[in-house]
Amino acid sequence: MALSDEIRRHYLIDYRFQLRMAIRILLLLLFTSVVIGWTIYYEIGNTAEQHLQSLVQQGALSIPQLKGVHDALRSSILHNVSIRFLMLLFIAFVFTIFATHRIAGPIYRIEKTLNQICCGNVKARVRLRKRDEFQSLASSINRLLDRYESHEKE
Repeated sequence: MALSDEIRRHYLIDYRFQLRMAIRILLLLLFTSVVIGWTIYYEIGNTAEQHLQSLVQQGALSIPQLKGVHDALRSSILHNVSIRFLMLLFIAFVFTIFATHRIAGPIYRIEKTLNQICCGNVKARVRLRKRDEFQSLASSINRLLDRYESHEKE
């Protein structure tokens, strides 16, 4: 079985790097979501309050009913936005782990190959999976090793 066809079993290869990247992306997502969520919550709440006030002025709604409807509306909006926000954070975290795996895996493989070369195994080559990042770096390292090996034979 070629290395490019191997099944990925460990998605946290360099857990510090991957979790650090996940936290950075989640913080950006968190900030953006809070700003957008708060804006939507505030605008819908204010618009609903204006409509409810007009119903009170028309006599279709009493003041106690206004407070109950207003509180229920804000609570419902906050609840629905919060649930979707938490689902989005979870999905973003899982996506980040998968995405960073394609970066951390090749870095790990390149380091491992370079360590083999340092230990005297000049025949070692960097082999990555087809969808991994850093394909051109791996090719450059392999060309360098091929060139070194051909010069060593001369």
